[in-house]
Amino acid sequence: MDYDKTLQKHIRCKKGDVAKYVLIPGDPGRAERIAAKFDQAEKIAVNREYTVFTGEKDGVELTVCSTGIGGPSAAIAMEELAKLGADTFIRVGSAGGRKEEMPVGSVAVINSAYRGEGTSFEYLAANYPAVADDTITDALKKAAADLGEDVYIGGSYTRDAYYMQDQELNQELLNTQMIVSEMECATLFIVAAKRNLKVGAIVGTDSNIIKKKQFSLEEKDRLFKEAESKSIEIAIQALVDLAKTE
Repeated sequence: MDYDKTLQKHIRCKKGDVAKYVLIPGDPGRAERIAAKFDQAEKIAVNREYTVFTGEKDGVELTVCSTGIGGPSAAIAMEELAKLGADTFIRVGSAGGRKEEMPVGSVAVINSAYRGEGTSFEYLAANYPAVADDTITDALKKAAADLGEDVYIGGSYTRDAYYMQDQELNQELLNTQMIVSEMECATLFIVAAKRNLKVGAIVGTDSNIIKKKQFSLEEKDRLFKEAESKSIEIAIQALVDLAKTE
């Protein structure tokens, strides 16, 4: 078998397969749901946690690539997509709320991240800040306003061990602008800084460990589904707007 020399090992895409503008959810199922919102889309590849579609929305070529859970697989996706010409990314993810006033099912635009994971330290030293690209953050906020959707704005506590809690750190972060917790933003922000890429993030909340009242899994799933749909619409609109102004 002859292999195209530009074929990427993990995402299984080659030159010409991906757009400059990319949406990067964690969940492959969410990648399917994002692609369904395009005017037209073609499934390019499916390998491991990576499901890739490229299509078009309002005349703008877009790609969506799932990244799986956590920083290592997200970094691999961004690295390989960038090698094929992508340079502008929006993470469309899920997160747990970290403020009492945030209902489950909220939508949040993430502008920075606490580096509580490990992957980012392979790229840049600990004192380098993990921040989203201002242009993308502004585009997300504008798209939300244009669509009539309310969003929270703030930082994320990015961590690796989903089933472990650092109660002392949780308490400390209550008095900061960290409004959610998830597993990819810090990594993506730092990889983008290292590779001279642009990335922003929007998430829907599927839980909130800070709230006194907790919901059943069924109720949390229902609320998150609504937040996910809003996040997808906002992210797509933001990328289309960005493309049309560049």
